[in-house]
Amino acid sequence: MSKPFEVIISDGQSTLQLNRVAQALRGIPKGYEKAVSRAMNRAATAGRAAAVATIRNEYTLKASTIRRHFTIERASVGSLEALVIGKGTMLPLVQYKTRPKTDTTGNARKPVRVQVKRKGGAKRLGSSFVFKGKILQRLGTKSLPVKEAYGPAIPLIASNDEISRNVRNVMQETFAERIDHEAGYAINEFIKKKRG
Repeated sequence: MSKPFEVIISDGQSTLQLNRVAQALRGIPKGYEKAVSRAMNRAATAGRAAAVATIRNEYTLKASTIRRHFTIERASVGSLEALVIGKGTMLPLVQYKTRPKTDTTGNARKPVRVQVKRKGGAKRLGSSFVFKGKILQRLGTKSLPVKEAYGPAIPLIASNDEISRNVRNVMQETFAERIDHEAGYAINEFIKKKRG
């Protein structure tokens, strides 16, 4: 299993804006915590979407495959910190763009071609064949032993500087946009409860 990819957003960021929000919500019990945690959760969701989109632009993986490897640890009133975590092991090469998709054993022998990154074309994978939906590679010149072929893991892909920087920027921008809206929502919620 590769090292997990993590991006954290906490209430220590954009302090001037947070001070203004704290000042506006000072009379509302847990108002500041609610507004900040909601904004952080929105930022984390946007960060995961940005990670999926950025990886999808560079690699030939399906969005659902990428999204499945990302989890969000949500912020709460008691814990003002949201995380986007990418976990997982190396992905089978069949999850990337491959040709042919059908079995290449017996009389249907064809060379297996794989394209991991969008830039560049499909490369021929030597001593390999497709069998029951898996790409297998021979380890020697004989028929056996064989092993399944794998490509890079999602945390390894996501730890690329460009991808992690993009995710971090999207999370910070979303948090900055959402915090004022969430503060207004907390104020309106408090007023509705007061009226009764």
